[in-house]
Amino acid sequence: MKLQPHDHLKSVFDQLLADGYSGRVKVWLQGGIEIVGTVGETGNHAVVVKALSGREYFDAHVRYEHVTCVEAQTRA
Repeated sequence: MKLQPHDHLKSVFDQLLADGYSGRVKVWLQGGIEIVGTVGETGNHAVVVKALSGREYFDAHVRYEHVTCVEAQTRA
């Protein structure tokens, strides 16, 4: 996957799913909070981050407007 600076966050998460990316992503939120997990369903306004690190039985509903950065390993 090649990240593009003009991509909307929804398209970044959609592309990760389309490429079959099964690794963990780190999502940084406003205020410095980080969420680590796997990408779940995407919507027009939010994404579900599943199997949160340290809380594997929990998922998070993350609104795109609160995301400041997304980290994903795109090369081995």
